[in-house]
Amino acid sequence: MTAALAYRETLPLAWRPAIADTLPAAVVEQDLRVLAAIAALAERTRVEPDAPGAAEFERLHHKVDLMIELLGALLRSMQGLPDAVPLQLSGGGLRWTPDGAVPPPGTLVDVSVYLHPAAPAPLRWLGDMVAGEAGAAELRWRPMPEALLSALEQYVFIRHRRSVAGARSPVHRGEA
Repeated sequence: MTAALAYRETLPLAWRPAIADTLPAAVVEQDLRVLAAIAALAERTRVEPDAPGAAEFERLHHKVDLMIELLGALLRSMQGLPDAVPLQLSGGGLRWTPDGAVPPPGTLVDVSVYLHPAAPAPLRWLGDMVAGEAGAAELRWRPMPEALLSALEQYVFIRHRRSVAGARSPVHRGEA
């Protein structure tokens, strides 16, 4: 994969050979909604602990988070997600460890990645398979609208930043 900022995670992923060289505009709109919803779920309003109503605000926030998670779990159980695989996602493409055969380099692929457990729809886009290392499938995204690319890069940046912060945490390193 190129030197673009990326992050690693294990997520549900499905792919199939593309039947067309472009996706409908509705897919672009859905991708933008998925990324916006995930960003909204990650937002956290900071309230000073001694501010009036802070404890009540936190209690309500936790209840809303729980409801969102439960709704996402219900929708996922009704959908049936693909298997989760280790992957590396960037604004330039996707690399994953396949659990079976993958198309040869040069094949146009329609890929779906379920980025967040509370988001019922996947990020779906087209990419060209490129030669990867042994045991890894890699594709380079087809050009996407600037708004979608920007939202994807922002998502990747935030996930990368969190993974770096987590790796530096004493709890993560087993020092706590």
